[in-house]
Amino acid sequence: MVCTLQKILNRELRQVYEAFIGDRVADTTWRTVKCFITETGLDLNSNNLHEYALLRKRYPKLSLTPLEFRALLVAVDKARNLLPQFITGEEFIRLLITQEIRPDISTIYRWFKQSGSKYNKSTCYSTEIMFAVIYRAVVWKFIDTRKNRKNG
Repeated sequence: MVCTLQKILNRELRQVYEAFIGDRVADTTWRTVKCFITETGLDLNSNNLHEYALLRKRYPKLSLTPLEFRALLVAVDKARNLLPQFITGEEFIRLLITQEIRPDISTIYRWFKQSGSKYNKSTCYSTEIMFAVIYRAVVWKFIDTRKNRKNG
């Protein structure tokens, strides 16, 4: 009975992951994903699968250890919690600087474009747009920090 419930739950979680990815995944890929999430110490649930799928879709070539993935999720949550309900582009730049995220302005324009918006320092943005932008900013900082550690 417990084994049957586990199989049903496993099948449902796999379907959730496949829905996030937008494609069917092979059995070996699914086992790898499950193992990766479990190794992070996080629960194997739809929220964590969504975060992992989001990262895989946006950054398919980014390789992470389970520990790095967990640290990245914590950094994204921290940054999202700092966002007010509405924020101007100029205030957002100041927020990035306080988080020690200092990309080139063209990178910021690209993040907004990838998030379905355009950057303007006087425009007021909703949290929906800003969550997508701050996600990219945190991942950018993570990649930049890792690159600098290797080169330094």
